[in-house]
Amino acid sequence: MRKLNVFNFITLNGYYEGPKHDISWHRHGAEENKFSDDSLKAEGILLFGRKTYDMMYSFWPTEMAAEQFPETAKGMNRSEKIVFSNTIKKAEWKNTKVIGGDIVAEMKRLKKSKGLDMVILGSGSIVTQFADAGLIDEYKIMIDPVAIGKGTTLFNGLKSKLDLKLTETKIFKSGVVLLCYKSL
Repeated sequence: MRKLNVFNFITLNGYYEGPKHDISWHRHGAEENKFSDDSLKAEGILLFGRKTYDMMYSFWPTEMAAEQFPETAKGMNRSEKIVFSNTIKKAEWKNTKVIGGDIVAEMKRLKKSKGLDMVILGSGSIVTQFADAGLIDEYKIMIDPVAIGKGTTLFNGLKSKLDLKLTETKIFKSGVVLLCYKSL
């Protein structure tokens, strides 16, 4: 069975985005970039909700992304991607497939099929839906040393308690802390 993982950056007070989907609070240092690049190479299929897809597509295929973050841009552009959306029917970003309808049922089907593991980037609404359905195997959460006043928490709208086991921690020189959890 394929694994479904989450990789997200959050603030110290639990927000993965500020008002109007703002992520300008997020700091990328060289050490975090290398970790992200290594994780990207190891993960497999990238999963997004439509809003995160729009944000990622507006940056990663650009020349600016290739200049500023060459390894990450290569990985993002060559990776197979799935966007969960009922509002778009076709994705313009290379190697991207759109899935609509009952995403929980679709994820159950995907997990049972053969293929690469999958990782959700950003996309708090699908993280919450898949967490509620017990479909997520592992969470890699990088906590930035910053707090913001408003935003959306990673598990906004979670309907049931989520029991997790801490499996790994790492402290980066910048003060970013990585916490890895497995679902129980």
